[in-house]
Amino acid sequence: MHRLVVIDDEYIVVEGIKAIIQREKLNCEVVGFAYDGIEALEVIRRERPDIVITDIRIPGLDGLSLIEEAKEFLPDTSFIVISGYTEFEYARRALTLGVKSYIDKPVTIEKVSEVISMIDTENERKEEKEKERDAARKYRTALEGRTELMICSILDEKAGEFADAVEENLRLIGSYASDIDVYKKEAYRMICVAVEVFVDQRSDRRIHVSYSEFEKCENEEQIAGYIRELVKQMTEVLESRKTASSHRIISRLLEYIDSHYNEDFGLNELAEQVSLNPAYLSILFKSEVGMSFVKYLTGMRIEKAKGYLLDGHKVAEVSEMVGYNNYRYFCDIFKKHVGVTPSEFKGMKK
Repeated sequence: MHRLVVIDDEYIVVEGIKAIIQREKLNCEVVGFAYDGIEALEVIRRERPDIVITDIRIPGLDGLSLIEEAKEFLPDTSFIVISGYTEFEYARRALTLGVKSYIDKPVTIEKVSEVISMIDTENERKEEKEKERDAARKYRTALEGRTELMICSILDEKAGEFADAVEENLRLIGSYASDIDVYKKEAYRMICVAVEVFVDQRSDRRIHVSYSEFEKCENEEQIAGYIRELVKQMTEVLESRKTASSHRIISRLLEYIDSHYNEDFGLNELAEQVSLNPAYLSILFKSEVGMSFVKYLTGMRIEKAKGYLLDGHKVAEVSEMVGYNNYRYFCDIFKKHVGVTPSEFKGMKK
């Protein structure tokens, strides 16, 4: 409900407006009134109303001067002036001060109701626009955050996270867009950013956004479908690069194992060689090689041991040569894998 102050040097006008407000149950509450400009300024300063209805010609401080003074500390208050027929042009000039409207005398129920209704409508529009601006601000903030995640997933070559980020952006755009044109504009802008970052990162221009093809899309489903096809192409590249990177890592580690199989090291030391988490390396190694790191290392050591034994080396020597400081443990491992003890294997050559 609006807080209203009425100012007029005629008692009957002030009381009449108060009665109209009450009788017509207008969306207002009269919180103050005054009969001259000086008193009116004090009332306005004290009550800080939403609406002020004031006569132009009042003693002490005329209506326009009052409005100028009051707007200094209440810029959002709506001012309505009351004027006589002979002051019509004067009242029109008052509009340049931001006065919302004027009521020409005599003051009637219809005239008061009309200006209050006009202010109600205007305020509703203002509130609606503010809500729209607020929603737009929140949307932009959310989209910026999610776009940043999308870009980071491209730079980090995380295909799954990239695809998820695009889907989140599409959902966000869909919840914000008021019509298909807005959806198309926002979606186009989003995917262009993704493709630009992707191409810039790889100097690969095979993937691009076709504006003409995009314009052919007639609804959200077609737009999203076009974008998902581009995302599919990009994720395939990201996945292939990731696979190639995995191959390089494992190849490097296999070379290391081949050169250091006779040393005492485990998965943790191996992970340090390529700056990976041991748990992740364990999964990656098994995925690329087809067996666990321990099984691969053990197999290599046994094969090397078989060669050394056949060359005539003593069992104890071979145990140390292939990285087993515990002779008995070496013998147990060898028999488990070969089916015979090292000594028996050595004797088979003879």
